[in-house]
Amino acid sequence: MPKLKRGDRALIIIGATCLAAAALWLAAGALGLVPAAATDGLTVVCQTREGFRREDPLDGDARYTVETSEGYNAVVISNGQVEVAEADCSNQVCVEHDPIDQVGEQIVCLPHGMVIEVVENPDDATVLN
Repeated sequence: MPKLKRGDRALIIIGATCLAAAALWLAAGALGLVPAAATDGLTVVCQTREGFRREDPLDGDARYTVETSEGYNAVVISNGQVEVAEADCSNQVCVEHDPIDQVGEQIVCLPHGMVIEVVENPDDATVLN
């Protein structure tokens, strides 16, 4: 059997330590010992280029329909996330987008001119013209 060099042993120890730390982190998360991302105080701002604007807390539950001259989008806020559940746009990019829950994340429906954004302060939301 070949003899391990000092650098090889160090690399094995570092790798094993990283794997053990990752396993502990995943186990703690599965047991609920690691706090989930905080959504307290975050706001969902939904707006369209036609002037519609609505603000909702991310940690609440809401379901509403945004209607524009081009069509509609069904927006759902639940479990600290926001998503577009349904839309009648041609490309469905907004519906296929993963739910968002972090400051600065957006869901955009270009055909309907709608932007949904998670912000700390509603005044920080993107301004649509």
